[in-house]
Amino acid sequence: MMDITINPALRFSQAPFGLSPSAGLGRTIFEGRVNNPNSVLLPGHARGLLSFSGASRGVLITGFAVMLSLMLPVNAQALPGLNQSSAEPATQAEAPSLSARETELKARRTQIRERRAAVAQDQAVMSAAANADEWAEYKRLLNLLDNAYESHLDALNKLRVIRENRHDLQQKSAAWVNFSEPPPYSIDFVDDQWQQVRLKDRELEAARLEQAMLESLLESQRQAFQSSAQNQRKFSEQLETASSEHIDRARWLQELNTLRNQQDEARLAALDADREIREEQLAHLINERAFLQRKAQTASLGSPMTADDRDKMLAQLAELRLALDAETAQAITTNQADQAQVQQARDELRQARERLSSSKLVSGEGPDHEVVRLQQILDTAIAEAEASASNLKVLRLLAQSLVGRRNIWELHYQVDHTEDFTLLDNAAFQTKQGLDRIALWRKYLRSDLDTNRRRLDAQENRLANWQAEYGDRALETRKLTAYASQEAMLKRGVAEADDLDAHIRNLQESLQGRLQGGSFKERVQAFSAHAIELAGALNDFELLTIEDKITVEGREIVGKRSVTVGKIFQILSIFAIGLWLIVRITTYGRSKVRYLQPGRASAALLGLRLFSLIAVIAIFAFALVRVHIPLTVLTFLGGTLAIGVGFGAQNILNNFISGLILLMERSIKIGDIVEVEGVLSRVTHIGSRCCQVHRFDGIDMLIPNSSFLEKSVTNWTLSDHTLRCSVTVDTAYGAPSRQAMALVERAAAEHHQVMKNPVPEVYLQEFGADALNLRLDFWIDLHVQPNRYRVMSDIRLRIEELFAREGIAISFPQRDVHLDIVNPR
Repeated sequence: MMDITINPALRFSQAPFGLSPSAGLGRTIFEGRVNNPNSVLLPGHARGLLSFSGASRGVLITGFAVMLSLMLPVNAQALPGLNQSSAEPATQAEAPSLSARETELKARRTQIRERRAAVAQDQAVMSAAANADEWAEYKRLLNLLDNAYESHLDALNKLRVIRENRHDLQQKSAAWVNFSEPPPYSIDFVDDQWQQVRLKDRELEAARLEQAMLESLLESQRQAFQSSAQNQRKFSEQLETASSEHIDRARWLQELNTLRNQQDEARLAALDADREIREEQLAHLINERAFLQRKAQTASLGSPMTADDRDKMLAQLAELRLALDAETAQAITTNQADQAQVQQARDELRQARERLSSSKLVSGEGPDHEVVRLQQILDTAIAEAEASASNLKVLRLLAQSLVGRRNIWELHYQVDHTEDFTLLDNAAFQTKQGLDRIALWRKYLRSDLDTNRRRLDAQENRLANWQAEYGDRALETRKLTAYASQEAMLKRGVAEADDLDAHIRNLQESLQGRLQGGSFKERVQAFSAHAIELAGALNDFELLTIEDKITVEGREIVGKRSVTVGKIFQILSIFAIGLWLIVRITTYGRSKVRYLQPGRASAALLGLRLFSLIAVIAIFAFALVRVHIPLTVLTFLGGTLAIGVGFGAQNILNNFISGLILLMERSIKIGDIVEVEGVLSRVTHIGSRCCQVHRFDGIDMLIPNSSFLEKSVTNWTLSDHTLRCSVTVDTAYGAPSRQAMALVERAAAEHHQVMKNPVPEVYLQEFGADALNLRLDFWIDLHVQPNRYRVMSDIRLRIEELFAREGIAISFPQRDVHLDIVNPR
């Protein structure tokens, strides 16, 4: 039975090959399987522990004896893992690890070769349970195993060499201090140092792509190994449960699947060794690039560009520009001639088609060969015109490249002769933008080059397999020449783009070295400069434009006014200061309103409200004029405001307008006693959104202004501040009614808060069931005493005192109850 254990390093353990057939075994391939205690650990790849158990004890013992007699000795020591960090340097301690792995692999390879020899010497002996295809596969798997172990050994040799090279490089890098010659160095020497860094970048890019491809292959092989391991377990289980007549077939299938699994494992181990090689090689390239970059930066920092170097480079660019201009002029002439040729061929083809359509062709006559020939001529002319147009486009890109080179050298000179950290930071930003533009340029050229390469390959294949039906061979050869010319020009453009990209990267890395050596103060200054620059850009950022129409001498002139972020900020600042002043003024005005009479207080509040509204509009208009934004922007803002009011500010605007109506109509004034939905209170403030009222129980309430217009409101002090109050009292029948009425009137007249005019009046209201009902009406001034219940209580107490003094009884309900004790029910 097979047991597979997978750890995070994808390492497995497998016994070495189980039993092997030989000529002495005759037709018996395997007589049994046992667990192998000498399992060998192969690092970095799949490993499985193959354990064999026979169907019976006798078969197990026989198979175990055969295995011990035939299997080669295997080193039981596990090999150390190779899946270690590639960033660690190679040391002498790792050499025994590689040697042990090589020894183990050679032993396995020897074992496989002996098995191949045994099979070759015993061609006539084949298991009866195996068919011809399976036996052929068995021999093929032995060959594949041999090849896999050979590849693994080659990979280990390469790994040893790479580690030694990496170790040598680390020692070389640690020992290098500076160049043999003192600085300054020539600009060509510095440029050559950076060119080596760029070449190493190309190698790194290729190594990373190769590593990614290998990882994909490794994952596929790992899945194949897991699948074969699963099949091996399945056939092992079938062998354990096989009957005596099927035992030979089950043994054979189990052995064949074991060999398949071993081959997958060996292939996986070889691929994992290749992965180790790629990791070590990638780490070696990274270290080598770092070393080359250190040398290039040392040469660059120690050799600032001189004015002579700059002038020399600019003179070379000027010569290149003259030659490029002449080449471009020639390309323009060629393209114009090609376009004229295309037009001529198109006209001739159109005339031939017209002649063909006007003539009467005999039925069954073939196509007109003249039209076909002219069509081929037109196609060739179009191909040549497209090629010349593409070449002209590339030449113009090369002209732009020369401008970019000139800017690079000038920027390089400025960077080498400045200590301004801000300028260095700006230069780094410019180089980044240049790299982004070059990346787009390279992508475009490479795409065109790939398309043209396919056209060229197709045309070469067409000419190599030429048929008479294709037409005129000379015309197709002209097409091939045009495609070749276009390819050469595109390659020239790609090379120029790569070279320009390398120069920009050289400058970028040189700048990074300068920037990393800057002090904290310089970094803060650079950050502040960038912040100021960003703020300026944000201040000038245009949000929209507004049309500004003026009439001059009867003509309407339409201009444009920009609305920027800075102008919006100025408007908000002016508006905020204006609102602050308005709030201070209105607050001061409200504090003075408290001491005015109620009528004058409402008028003062209305004036303050109107003043606030007009002041807000005036400040907003002043802000627009101050930042030179035409007032026509209010048309746009008015529409926006209308939408906002319609959806979100409807209630607020309703209450605001209701407040203005209340102040203008003066139906509700400060100090009025009002009753809203049964709540009696005094108005203390009329605001923009709501009125503040103070209930007589000491609670303040905020009532929306619209409630005073939309609901029933009782204003007790609208026209005057007097209020009629009523008090009722019952006297017993038989009491002197007129004297009682006089005493009730006297009680009201004696109270100092009862008004003398109108005078209090007493009425005999009605004859009640138990008493005479007397009613007292009197008036009070709410400004003097807003609590009428206090006055009414005082008068009731005085009536009680006067009635008691005169012996007049206050009646109360009486009932006579009669009990029938003779005939109770």
